[in-house]
Amino acid sequence: MAAPAFYLTLRDALLDLIQRDQLPRPGCLPAERWLAEHFQTTRVTLRQALTQLESEGVIYRQHRKGWFVAPKKLVYEPVQDVSFTRYVTAQGRVPQTEVLGFVQLAAEERIAHQLELQPGDPVYRLIRRRFIDQRLVLVERVWMNARYLPQLEQQRFDQSLWRVFEEVYGIQLIDKQITLTPTALQHEEAAALCVTPGSPGLYITRRSATAQGEVIEYDEEYWLQDVMTVRITTQHA
Repeated sequence: MAAPAFYLTLRDALLDLIQRDQLPRPGCLPAERWLAEHFQTTRVTLRQALTQLESEGVIYRQHRKGWFVAPKKLVYEPVQDVSFTRYVTAQGRVPQTEVLGFVQLAAEERIAHQLELQPGDPVYRLIRRRFIDQRLVLVERVWMNARYLPQLEQQRFDQSLWRVFEEVYGIQLIDKQITLTPTALQHEEAAALCVTPGSPGLYITRRSATAQGEVIEYDEEYWLQDVMTVRITTQHA
């Protein structure tokens, strides 16, 4: 039987280093040059091993910052009607939101179709980045029907939008259509998430309406691929 490729042996050695908590800085791998010298290998072989661990969700890379040990994955249940802040907090993690921009503009055809409007109708666009335990995990663009949300610009956007809809406007979003698609993060999303273009990600869209069928929100989210585990819970009638 042929011996395993050396990069897989190196992968096991790196994993052992992580699991035994033998890193010089907790949660952070040493520089690639140090690792290559420590294991007496080339940078090419080392990167094969690191990429293998990244694909397994053991470590992750931050652009220009290095390699880090991945925290426990977030459990995401798309069928649950719970905001990001609430389900992250419920799992003992610390959520954080950074607002990148908010503007009212005329709906382009693609967004008008999602919100069941005519092209040119007024919509709001909110761009935010989300963090879990201070790690940047997703960037989102939220498009909202301005007709139902007058003076929305006066609200805070570092909190749950669903709470704003309910408490300020008396709007409950009951009907949600969600899609999840593996993707390669392109330049704009990759830059916002501080990763290199082409990095694997997860593209999630959410279209939310009231019980009366009024579409209020269309959300596009770009997640880092190693952040979450998707879980679906069904109930028999």
